[in-house]
Amino acid sequence: MKQLTVRDVMTNSVVTTSPSAPFKYVVRIMQDHRISGVPVVDESGRLLGIVTGADLLKAESAEPPRRKFFLEWFISPRRLTQLERRSEDLRAEDVMTRDVVTVSPQTPMTDAARTLLEAGVKRLPVTDAGGRVVGVVSRTDLLRPYLRSDLDIRKEVVEDVILEAMWIDPSTLDVRVNRGVVTVTGRVERRSEKEILVELIRRVSGVVGVHDELSYEEDDRALERRIPLPESLRTTFR
Repeated sequence: MKQLTVRDVMTNSVVTTSPSAPFKYVVRIMQDHRISGVPVVDESGRLLGIVTGADLLKAESAEPPRRKFFLEWFISPRRLTQLERRSEDLRAEDVMTRDVVTVSPQTPMTDAARTLLEAGVKRLPVTDAGGRVVGVVSRTDLLRPYLRSDLDIRKEVVEDVILEAMWIDPSTLDVRVNRGVVTVTGRVERRSEKEILVELIRRVSGVVGVHDELSYEEDDRALERRIPLPESLRTTFR
């Protein structure tokens, strides 16, 4: 079963800006493209930072930002002085967040979703091994696979998992899907077969849960414990 990665759902066309872009230009492109953040890149496309709506509001506030340690950590004293002057002279590099959380195209979607939630952001820049921006992935992108219909999910479970991957006659099992939750009922030959089947169903795009109502004829796991494998084979089958 193919594991979905960020590459499968990310947006490839990314609106970016240069570090020298004027404050008002950054505001305009965010409004025109209806996006919540703009990656700031150098001439080679390498990510330098990101400007978000929160960064813009902070910089445009009538009250000058307080000189807290964390602000001075990311902004030099010269930049901090510029920030306190209002937006006319501000550039993207003056207000951008420099410590940016990113993912790679190869990152599994589940890991990307966890990263996005932990970072508390709406979107993540996608960068290659050289740090260049190659895409962007949003909450909506990561949720898209879960918008599949129950009918589509059931079709993949029956045809791709039960029949093609497990070589089990689909007529011997009952598969029901309700709002992404798969309930599978029936009987298989071995306990290990049941465990593998359930795990493969969990990996199907759009599945949010599995109700395992399967039984088995032989507990081959118990047999495996009673008959130790030769040392040379333990690593292979572990």
